[in-house]
Amino acid sequence: QNVDRSLDPDPSACLAPASVTIFPSLFRKPRRIMAAFVSSSISTTSTSLVSSSTSTSCSLFSPAVTAKVLKTPSRSRTHACKRMNMILENFANPFDMIKNKDEAPKKPKKFKVGYAFLAHPEKQTGEDAFYIEANSLGVFDGVGGAAVNGVDPRLFSQNLAVLTLKNVQVNGPKGTVKSLIDAAAENVMIGASTACVVGMEPSGRMNGINLGDSGVRIIRDGKLFWRTLEQQHFFNCPYQLGSDSQDTVAMGENVNQRLQTGDWLIVATDGLFDNLFDKDLVDIVSKFDPKKDPTELAEKLADLALENAKNPNILSPFGVAAQKAGQTHKGGKMDDVTVLACHVTEEEEVPVFSIVSVLE
Repeated sequence: QNVDRSLDPDPSACLAPASVTIFPSLFRKPRRIMAAFVSSSISTTSTSLVSSSTSTSCSLFSPAVTAKVLKTPSRSRTHACKRMNMILENFANPFDMIKNKDEAPKKPKKFKVGYAFLAHPEKQTGEDAFYIEANSLGVFDGVGGAAVNGVDPRLFSQNLAVLTLKNVQVNGPKGTVKSLIDAAAENVMIGASTACVVGMEPSGRMNGINLGDSGVRIIRDGKLFWRTLEQQHFFNCPYQLGSDSQDTVAMGENVNQRLQTGDWLIVATDGLFDNLFDKDLVDIVSKFDPKKDPTELAEKLADLALENAKNPNILSPFGVAAQKAGQTHKGGKMDDVTVLACHVTEEEEVPVFSIVSVLE
C-alpha cells in the first residue's frame, strides 16, 4: 500500500552528539539463568548456587531498521530532537534506576539458642548428645541396641558430636553437612547413632540434614511452617550412622529452608517427638515470650515430653505410629530427651555458644 510518510520525523537530524554516551545494554532484554548444583558423597559435599546473565541478540537499535528510517524525509525535526534528548537524559545515569539509596543494609540473622537434656530415668547420663557452635547445631541419638554386645552406646554419639563441632569451627555454619560427613568418617568408636544437624548463614538460609528419627520443626507466625519426616528401615529401627551400619549421611533428608526473623526452630531427638504431638508443640512455642531465655522453652518442652513418657494411659505419637505398623503400644515412650530451641533474631547482643555435651 502507498503510505504518506511526509510527516514522519527524520532521525538523521537529531542524532546524539559525540559527547553523549549511550548504554546499549539498557535496550536489551536480559535472560536470567539460575542453576542449583548439589552433590554429596561419603567424604565430601558441596552446595552452590550459580547465577549467570546473558542477553538476547535482538536490540531496539537494529541496523536494518535504522537504515530504513534514515531514508525517510521529515518535517518535524525539532520535535524528534526534543524527544531523543529526553530519552538520553533519562538514561544518563542508568544505575540510579536500580539503586535504592534509602534502603538500609540487612542485618545478619542469628540463633538465640536454649537447650535441655533429660536422660532416661534408668540411665546415668543417657545416650543422646548435642553440640552448639554459633549458628550451627545438631543432636545425636545413640542406638541402645549396641549395649547388648557390651558396647557403651553413649560413646559413638558423643564422639560424633565432638568431631562435628570441631569440623564446623573450620568449615563454618555453611559447611555443617560436610562437617558431619567428615565426622562420621573420622569416628572410630564402636556403636551407632542417628544424626540431625543444621547451619544458618547470616542471610537466613539454613542447610542441614536429618538421618533417622530425630527431627526439625519450624514454627512461623504461630503455625507449623515445615518439618522433617522420620526415616526408618522398619518400625522403631531408624536410619543410623555406625560401625556396622550401611547407612550414610547422603541417605538423610535435606534441610534447605530460608528462615525469617521471628521464626522458631526446634531441633530435637525422638524423645520429644515420640511423646509430644506437633499441634501441642506449636501451641507451646507460639505462646512463649521471645524476650525470655530460649532455655526456658527448651526445658518446658523436655519436661512435658518426659511427663508424657511416664504416663501409661496417654495417647502418644509413638503409640499412633505403633498402631500404623500393626503393633500395640499404650502410653508414652520412655527415652532420653534432647531439645534445642532457637529463636531467629537480628539482635546485636546475642550469646554465642560453643558447647558440646560430655560424658560424666
